[in-house]
Amino acid sequence: MIAFPTKTQLTELLTHEKGDCVSILMGTYQAGRDTNQNPIRFKNLVHQAIGELKKKDSPLLPQLEELAKLEHDSTFWQNQTAGLAIYVSEGFEERVLLSHDPGETVSVSLEFNLRPIASVACGETNLMTLALSWERARLFRSDGHTTLEIEDDIFPLTMDELVTARDPEKQLQYSSHETLGGGGSETVMYHGHGNGEDKIEADRRAYLSRVGEYVAKRLYNTDQQLVAVATEEVAGHFDAAAEAVELTQCIHVSPDGLSDSQLKARITAFTKEHNQHNDDVISERLGSAIADKQGSDDWKQVVLAAVEGRVDTLLLGQDQPIVGCCDETNHQVSLDEDGNDLVNTAVRLTLKSGGTVRRLQGNSSKQPMAAIFRY
Repeated sequence: MIAFPTKTQLTELLTHEKGDCVSILMGTYQAGRDTNQNPIRFKNLVHQAIGELKKKDSPLLPQLEELAKLEHDSTFWQNQTAGLAIYVSEGFEERVLLSHDPGETVSVSLEFNLRPIASVACGETNLMTLALSWERARLFRSDGHTTLEIEDDIFPLTMDELVTARDPEKQLQYSSHETLGGGGSETVMYHGHGNGEDKIEADRRAYLSRVGEYVAKRLYNTDQQLVAVATEEVAGHFDAAAEAVELTQCIHVSPDGLSDSQLKARITAFTKEHNQHNDDVISERLGSAIADKQGSDDWKQVVLAAVEGRVDTLLLGQDQPIVGCCDETNHQVSLDEDGNDLVNTAVRLTLKSGGTVRRLQGNSSKQPMAAIFRY
């Protein structure tokens, strides 16, 4: 199971494309009576995929029939985010929890359908938000419309979890927790030395340093920047203590003084403003690149550039597919109603060559896709 996939994880998915590839994507309800619809909608999508595989007498049928049993897994359906993607190929299955609704689609082809989730996985918002106080650290991801807290084997965490109390009685309380997650290799115990304020200062430095290390792992090999929700004091100390990561911006308010809904609202509003600025910058970059013949909004040129590994940034516009064939050997593309979605092909090839994927905005979004080239 992958929660909130990164670009690296999507690229890894591509290594499992073998024979028939099934992609099932859907938005999921997280609360209220509508959550009962999740397994029903899932069942319908799986049966649609099974129907397609039966036409081909595919060897993947037994795996899909086994996957269909997930409909009855109440624990799975009670722990959903905003969206779900499931990828199946021969001997392989991956379930992906998403921070956004990818739309409801089923694909059976020789390719995984990464188009609906690639721009978010590549850090479309370009932000990870750390809500930080002296007592605890929480991590959030937002698309400017919805903000979700990342809850995994590390986050959220507290200072008490990362720093050993120097009170001898309290120290015994922590002695059985020498590693994070039980059995891991990362020591989470720290001791401050000295007395009084020196002890507090040492503990705080250790706590903030470790938070920085964990956040850095989250940001590794992504294009995301780190924003904090913290007081000026906490943010300043974090900047000084957390050498593994760098704050790019800060919302100066104590997260502990906000309710969950207020905190998420602040993050959502900030991310929305940030996204608008990013959209303007990317639009300018695209315009300049096209003028300098270092980019294109012609879909054929974009696909061919992706085949050649020349796409630095792939920009997705309208959601409609361009159905055709891509001959990677002879560098030819053509429309063909029996082919694959060439936009998805461009996404896959861009990820394989280390490029990134974003969404076109404004007037440019009327194009199916565009790209800024490396050369």
